Amino acid sequence: MTRSYATATAGTSSNTVSIDTNHPYFLQSSDNPGTPLVTMLLTEQNYHQWSRSVSIALSAKLKLGFIDGSVSKPTDNNIQIAMWNRCNDMVVSWLSNSISTEIRNSVAYLSTAQQIWEDLATRFSQSNMPRTFQFRKDLSSLQQEPTIHVRVQPRSKTCTCDVCSSHVRFAYACVQCDFDVCVVCAFLSIYVHEQKVIHHEGHKEHSLTSQRQALFKCDACWEEDKDYSYVCYTCDFWIHEKCASSPPIIPAPTYHHHPLTLIFSIPVMHRYFGRLCAICNKRVQSLCWSYYCHKCTFFVHIQCSKSTISLGNEIEEEGIVDDEPELVQFPLPSEESLFDLIITQCSKLRVEFQGEGGNSANIPLIANDPHIIKKHWSHPDHPLELHQLTISVNDNNDDDDDDDVDRRVLICDGCVQPITISHPSYYACIQCGFFLHSFCANQLPDELPVGASPFHPQHTLSLRYRHKKYFYSYVACGICNYVTNGFYYICETCDIVIDIRCAFLSTRIRHKSHKHHSLVQRPFSDSKCSIRNYHISKGVEYACETCSNFRISIECVFYPSSVKHRYDDHSLILRHPPFFYEGVFYCQICEEQVNNQRLLYHCDECDQSFHEYCPISCLNVKLGETIKHSIDNQAHTLALVFKSTTRRDCPPYLCRICEAGYEIQYFFECDGCGYLVCIFCIRRKNGQRRV
Repeated sequence: MTRSYATATAGTSSNTVSIDTNHPYFLQSSDNPGTPLVTMLLTEQNYHQWSRSVSIALSAKLKLGFIDGSVSKPTDNNIQIAMWNRCNDMVVSWLSNSISTEIRNSVAYLSTAQQIWEDLATRFSQSNMPRTFQFRKDLSSLQQEPTIHVRVQPRSKTCTCDVCSSHVRFAYACVQCDFDVCVVCAFLSIYVHEQKVIHHEGHKEHSLTSQRQALFKCDACWEEDKDYSYVCYTCDFWIHEKCASSPPIIPAPTYHHHPLTLIFSIPVMHRYFGRLCAICNKRVQSLCWSYYCHKCTFFVHIQCSKSTISLGNEIEEEGIVDDEPELVQFPLPSEESLFDLIITQCSKLRVEFQGEGGNSANIPLIANDPHIIKKHWSHPDHPLELHQLTISVNDNNDDDDDDDVDRRVLICDGCVQPITISHPSYYACIQCGFFLHSFCANQLPDELPVGASPFHPQHTLSLRYRHKKYFYSYVACGICNYVTNGFYYICETCDIVIDIRCAFLSTRIRHKSHKHHSLVQRPFSDSKCSIRNYHISKGVEYACETCSNFRISIECVFYPSSVKHRYDDHSLILRHPPFFYEGVFYCQICEEQVNNQRLLYHCDECDQSFHEYCPISCLNVKLGETIKHSIDNQAHTLALVFKSTTRRDCPPYLCRICEAGYEIQYFFECDGCGYLVCIFCIRRKNGQRRV
């Protein structure tokens, strides 16, 4: 007699597949992605009960294989891929609806049910084994430490020993930890100096056997040491005895405001960036044991977890200790503040050299800005006319073309800073699109006398500018190592170039990231920046003379504490690490992940984050200037642009002439057809080379 089965049909564009009701791909008509799988929601305390309930429920629905990996994903060209995706999405929905809100957000970006299941297991499945091991060690020292805080108590009928799992009516119990040990297991440990064999959550596959002292590299903390250990002879897995006895939870660490959980590898969703220990600031390896706060994305080495220091978020909670009020404090308040700093420092320089009886003839001071400069040294071809930047109530009216020059963002061709309402006077040659702050046109020193520049005090520095015709031929600043096509100072003797923004930086500053001591400017030390964690390999850095291991790159000085961007209605605030944030988050501009252990901009009102370099750039090149270029005998207008790949898997930008690929480079681009030419090809075509 033949047994018949009801079937359900899943159709694709060209195939129809029949699914047996006993097949994992079969979905009942009552299966709903909006319903929770079990009534118990997962919290930080009930993982074992919750996981058992979910496993039973999924087994009843024939979907257990989607979380344990036994129902693997078909290949993309397999006819069953659509059915697998549908079932996987159903299980993902069931799991998400069975998790508390606090935990649900942390797995929102995991795409498969198996990834969610393994991530939750890594974070919440720590059993009592480490506590069992520590408990037995404490019991073995009862003769020396008689004040151990456990006592025999009557227990309920359902109570089991957390060591041997047998049912007990009386047990040594810790009510606070909900931990019970039967009398046999407790006193067996008194006569054994150490536990010879243990089962540890960090190595579920096999038991671990104790070893006498030996020199080895621990698979838990990755440190080489001569110590007592536990080893798995099957897997060659070897860990320190002290690592095996690490508590599963540190309830109240002095250096963090949440409990920390012992994990045996970094969760997959946090492996996009290298993770740093909050105590020693060194790399936490992906497969290394560590302590973790999932609410803050906070990691600590297992060997650093016993630290008693108090970190706090001193950057966010407290201001700079202002024992040197005369020093400039960074980061500056806004984007406009850098130009304010140039004006202030230039005025101080003028007073200093006049007060010392120095030669101030080359540090001009013009009381009134002339209405027309007939022949300025930087733009001798046409006269420059004085203008005032205005803000019109009709600025948002696209039909009103009056004062269009004032309404668009104007960039000074001298200091390459924006012309704003804070300093509204500027000179313009409308014909050439050439603009100068009135300060840059009339007040910048033609020369910096000997000793005026702390970076190069040996010689006089002369003010220079490449002709407007060759705006794409830039020079590199010796301080910040950024290129510029604006004004710069040069030592003719040493061929050292300093751009305008760096020429007036102080040798000693205060910075919010290091509030207790000032920072001094010095040549780069070939070390990592303490804020951005990037290697400082050129130019100068600011370093603390008291704290020998603290230094910041020159870029950290240029990022203002607050910026505005069209993607957000509010001001974006510069946040210094550590920035506590649950789960993963993405930049609203480039849509790549943002690292909470580096500088970033964040809007608290909208809960939006940005890479520090996305809403504002440290580039010191005026973009947007245009040239005429012939493409297939047709004239195209190409504008100077800066291109940078935003994603790790993005292909490079290709020059249409030399066909070279660049991840970061200046190009000329046709706004109409997207034609790209690298700046080097344009220079070769016009016979210009970099200075």
